Amino acid sequence: MIIVGSAALERIDGEDLLSSIKTIVANGGLLKPELKWNGFNVLHRDLGRINALEVGITPKTSANPPKVVIMLGSDNNLDSSIIPKDAFVIYIGHHGDEGAYYADLILPSAAYTEKDGTHVKLLI
Repeated sequence: MIIVGSAALERIDGEDLLSSIKTIVANGGLLKPELKWNGFNVLHRDLGRINALEVGITPKTSANPPKVVIMLGSDNNLDSSIIPKDAFVIYIGHHGDEGAYYADLILPSAAYTEKDGTHVKLLI
């Protein structure tokens, strides 16, 4: 499995890096469509927004604006204009991303260092 941060792809040589990764993915058997498995992933800076888009939630999904907005950490670069003025905003996180400033209720969550797992940092 290859996981790369989005910042790496924003570098001057980002296109070359992505091309190299695609070659490794293709030659290394990291894509297995028959198993619905993708061994190449990009970690985005706006995870909350990416997750919402994955399930079809966008600011323009409904003519009725939401009454409750829940932000799950990693909400930096937030466009606050998409938060309805009368919505109750709940922020769940561990280090006070930008979304915490707009919250009516702030709930704590565990940082990645407090969770079980293996974390690898690749410096290129």
